[in-house]
This record gives sequence, C-alpha cells and structure tokens, in this order.
Amino acid sequence: METRKPTDFCPAAACAAAISRLEAIIDMIASLRAEPRFAQSLTILGKLESISESLMIAADHARTRLSEIDAVSAAGAAAQLLAAIRDIRVSDDMEMVRARELEARAARFLASAGLSDAAVCKRLSQTRLGKLMAPAPQRERALPELV
Repeated sequence: METRKPTDFCPAAACAAAISRLEAIIDMIASLRAEPRFAQSLTILGKLESISESLMIAADHARTRLSEIDAVSAAGAAAQLLAAIRDIRVSDDMEMVRARELEARAARFLASAGLSDAAVCKRLSQTRLGKLMAPAPQRERALPELV
C-alpha cells in the first residue's frame, strides 16, 4: 500500500511546508550575518539583509495564503493551528485576524472529518470564534401531520 505525503494532496500542508522552508533559510541567513567573517563586509551584510527581508515578506504572504485555503488532511489542519499560535504570539491586529481565520478553518476540517467536535475545539482554544467554527445549522423540517 502506497502512502502519500500530505504535501502531495493537501494545499494547507504544502503551504505550511513552504513556510517552514522559508523560515529555515531566514534562520540560516541570520546565523551567517552573525559570523565574524561576514560581519566585516557591509556589502555582504546588506545583501544578506535584503535577501532576508524578501524571504520574510514571502513567508508572510504564504501565511496569509494558508489562512485562505482549506485543509484536506489532519496535517494541514495541524499546520493551520500552529500558524494560528504563531500569529497570536506576535500580537499584531492583522495577525490576530489571520489567527482566527486559521483556527476556524482547522477546526472546521477537524469537525467535518469527525476528528473533533466544534464545541470541543472552541473550548480548547478559548477564543470567540462562535459562528466561524460551528457548521451551518440545519433547518428542521416540519413533520407532516398524521390524520
């Protein structure tokens, strides 16, 4: 039996993997900038800074994209939850909005896949996602009267 990686079929997992790769490169650049042999060259430091800024912008765009797509795997939903935690820790207003969207999408997937109940997700997160997390209520059909 062949097992596929979530990044092969889940856009949220693939997006999260791209974010992870970008952040790893950003970390490598930060460590290069700290090395004494590069610290003395303003030209190299400037180029490293420019590359790092471009990668940070790309990572932020990828995080926004992650908040706009639906997870189709538990790995994708977990990635959205981790991204939401990261955005909450930053404490920026726009990132807080994105965190709510990420959390709601992840919780909706988990609930629709039967992996967790929306009410449980809401209690665990302790946020006010309310209608975002809850599936749309189904209308009750009136039963025909028996005569």
